[in-house]
Amino acid sequence: MNAEAQGCLAEQLHLALWFYKFIQTMVFAIKEINQDSSLLPNITLGFQIFDSCQILSRALLGATQFLAGGQNPIPNFHCGHTPPQAGLIGEAGITESRTIARWLDLYKYPQISYFATGPVADDGSQFRSFFRTVPSSRLQALGLARLVTHFGWTWVGLLTTDSEYGKQGIEIVREEIVRNGACVAFSELLDKPPDTGNVERVARRVAGSKSQVIVTFCGSEAQPLLVLLHSQGVKGKVWLCSEAMSHITFYRNRQALLMLSGSLAISSRKQPVPGLRDFVIRLHPSASPEDIFIQEFWGEVFHCWWDASSKEGGNKSSHSCTGKENLGDGRNSFVGMMGFGLSFNIHNAVYAIAHALHDMAQEEPRGLKRTEGRVPGIEPWKLLHYLRKVRFKNKVGEEVSFDQHGDPPALFDVLNTRLPSTKQFQAVPVGQIAFSPSQGEELKVDDSAIMWTGGNTQVPVSVCTPSCPMGHYKTQRSDMATCCFECVPCASGEISNQTDSSACSRCPEDQWPGAGQTQCVPKRELFLHFHEPLGAGLASASICGSLLPVLILGLFVTHRGTPLVRANSRELSYLLLAGLALSFLCCLPFLGRPTPRSCLWRQAAFGLTFALCLSCILAKTAMVVAAFRATSPGNPAKLWLGSRTPRAVVLLGCLPQLLLCATWLATSPPSPGRDAHSIPHAISLFCDEGSPSAFWGMLAYLCLLVALSLAGAFLARNLPDAFNEAWLICFSLLGCLGVWLAFVPAYLTSRAWYTAATEAFAILASSSALLCGIFFPKCCILLWHPELNTRRFLMRRETHAST
Repeated sequence: MNAEAQGCLAEQLHLALWFYKFIQTMVFAIKEINQDSSLLPNITLGFQIFDSCQILSRALLGATQFLAGGQNPIPNFHCGHTPPQAGLIGEAGITESRTIARWLDLYKYPQISYFATGPVADDGSQFRSFFRTVPSSRLQALGLARLVTHFGWTWVGLLTTDSEYGKQGIEIVREEIVRNGACVAFSELLDKPPDTGNVERVARRVAGSKSQVIVTFCGSEAQPLLVLLHSQGVKGKVWLCSEAMSHITFYRNRQALLMLSGSLAISSRKQPVPGLRDFVIRLHPSASPEDIFIQEFWGEVFHCWWDASSKEGGNKSSHSCTGKENLGDGRNSFVGMMGFGLSFNIHNAVYAIAHALHDMAQEEPRGLKRTEGRVPGIEPWKLLHYLRKVRFKNKVGEEVSFDQHGDPPALFDVLNTRLPSTKQFQAVPVGQIAFSPSQGEELKVDDSAIMWTGGNTQVPVSVCTPSCPMGHYKTQRSDMATCCFECVPCASGEISNQTDSSACSRCPEDQWPGAGQTQCVPKRELFLHFHEPLGAGLASASICGSLLPVLILGLFVTHRGTPLVRANSRELSYLLLAGLALSFLCCLPFLGRPTPRSCLWRQAAFGLTFALCLSCILAKTAMVVAAFRATSPGNPAKLWLGSRTPRAVVLLGCLPQLLLCATWLATSPPSPGRDAHSIPHAISLFCDEGSPSAFWGMLAYLCLLVALSLAGAFLARNLPDAFNEAWLICFSLLGCLGVWLAFVPAYLTSRAWYTAATEAFAILASSSALLCGIFFPKCCILLWHPELNTRRFLMRRETHAST
């Protein structure tokens, strides 16, 4: 087997030690496979190492050497004296991996990258021989977008580096969060390497934005920005970091770490390879003389030099290596440094090729059968076929396979970055995101375990506009992003029972918004309640008013033999007082909840009762006029002075009203009604009169009786009688007529239950006008001036009148 690993151990010690661990991981995996009798029995795997030094041309040279099988490669030729190559493991960088993939894809040689996360081709179809054991940056971006949606952040800033990795990843994040309803507050690009002016401009944008969440797709390039923001006192920002930024060892500056405290990062699941640590600890230059890197590695770890050449080559150590140094000594940091978790990607890559070879050997045994101690050449396109179908469980029980794009199942840890009082930066797992072809996406986050920036445990809010409360709805402004809106109170009669409503809903006709316009409540039913001030006042006036005619009737009965009572048609007075008592009581059916019975009888009862009162007054005036005109000889008025005449006048006066009311009740009777529109927040209960013509006809007839009575009273105003009540009748009828003339416009402009109050008041006022105008002066004489209630006073007035 051949493999390509990164070295250049003379450059960047920290990174170089990482890649040396990767080399040893590959060696460890190959030794495990060769010692496993159940996997590739009777076949021994080997390897070659090509060092690209992270240089594109050297990576391409290594791939060419791999294909040619020698140090001096010739395109399209392969040296037959070397063992057959099964596949290539590498590269770490996406640019180098893409370049190698174009070359290897021509020959259908499998390539498995252990660190390159970026897209190799736009649609994945260009390089069918490319695989990887690390989740792609596309899945990283999807994971970050899922976290934004999970926490309900809708106003998010985007930050990336000026690189293919960053630009492509952040664009996927943008598309996903916008598709899920969030908006981008800003999108900034960090130069690579960082430029002071660029960092200051980005810092101003971050500090000035209302967005509290910033999704980052960058690595150590963000450190100058974090330091600058900390120096400016920027607080409360949550950084949502990609895989590259989750390696917090990049950030050596404490100020940068303080800015990241309380943020989230996603990182592919990293577990140590079982047995790898012990294998690395046993490394020793004397045990691996064929390892050309181990002496330089040993010198860098223990800060010593092996010979004068290594000292002159740049090793600044002050002492030489003795060989007695121990990698398991706790004083060196090599075993504890990061990189062992990432080593599983290489371990899985080696085992994937081994399992593909094993499956091919099982189905096509001739292809891997030894011939004279040699293994014949492997047809790479066949191995590629089995590699696409490979599926196995690694040393910790995780399933390893590849989808149609060559990507493995992705499992990301969600890390909560913290810098507690112990001053040791921590990345605490608080959840995971899984992407699997068979099970889809799965996000699990323990929200209660997250310590947010500032030590808060509540999820930070990052929105352009705070949520519209219930009772309001969102309205979009054309000059703002879709996540920025204004909250407008619901209109009258509408509610909103959830936050961030896009529209309010109208309540049903019999309901009205409650307090805050968050729910519909039944409308209040309005009518003239007896216990309310207006209803109680009208009811009291009605009862008291009905008692007055009764008291006056008793007074008249007591003084029935006196000239005052006898001179003004005693029987008609009794009947009029009874009618007025009933007229006052007719106000009561207009109060309380309208019922079919009260609606049916209240208008008819008033119309008949008041017609009775007016007929009695008409009979009084008619009798007075007839009595004085009958004194002339031969005057036919004497015929009207009989005892039956008043009764006939009263009967004839009431009969038309009786017929009208009977027809009204028979053809179009009044009934209860509900008015839900006149008063928006209430339902007015009223009586629908059924036939407006009948109602106004009833009132018109009453007005006719008033007019006839008024005309009779006017004719009798100057008749010689000390107890002539024509003037009293005249004034009382004028008052009654004024009440009803005022009633008409008031009734027409009133709505619902107000019409009942208007008519009840008119009944009381007109009845009071008749009672007060006709009977109160007589009561004054009967009670306080009895000397005027004599026949002598009556005869004296008559004498003065005849003179």
